[in-house]
Amino acid sequence: MSHYYTEKPTSKSDIKEINFDFLNKKFNFYTDSGVFSKSKIDFGSELMIKTFLSHSKAKTGKLLDIGCGYGPVGTIVKIFIPDIEILLSDINERALELTEKNLIKNNIKEYKIIKSNIFDNITENFDFILSNPPIRAGKDTIFKIYEQAHEHLNPNGEFYCVIPTKQGAQSTFKKISEIFGNCETLTIDSGYRILYAKKTKQSG
Repeated sequence: MSHYYTEKPTSKSDIKEINFDFLNKKFNFYTDSGVFSKSKIDFGSELMIKTFLSHSKAKTGKLLDIGCGYGPVGTIVKIFIPDIEILLSDINERALELTEKNLIKNNIKEYKIIKSNIFDNITENFDFILSNPPIRAGKDTIFKIYEQAHEHLNPNGEFYCVIPTKQGAQSTFKKISEIFGNCETLTIDSGYRILYAKKTKQSG
């Protein structure tokens, strides 16, 4: 059985289209078997986007959607913050094909997509990094995301991630605090937490 965090899903392709209403805007996404949350936009990602838009006050800058799946996080953020630069990355080739289709379908013309196992092929730095980490991939993998996110943030860059309260929230909070020297729980809702950290001079 292949997982959504594998490079080449082996499950039979079965493309579907889903509709998503978000803060009075309508979005359409193609999904497929072998990608994360294929039947609907998962609640954790939705909560992270809402929290980011309300907390960051971002108008411009560079944003990385790491482990983007079929692209809902980067797509929605770009619609609400048109002047932000977005890069969407994933290891899953099927997910990346869907990401490009979904960006185009939602009338986004400026974007970058890169295939990368975590940060292996990413050389740029960012002002914002958003992550819905693959919990099933294990603690070593998700901790590596946090560590390398810190390395790839500009000074004063911001990291947001969503984590299920009962699936590693405590250890994630501790790890991010160790890496960044700070961590806040911005939102708690329906079994999910949105954690936030800022790259300071002390943590840089």
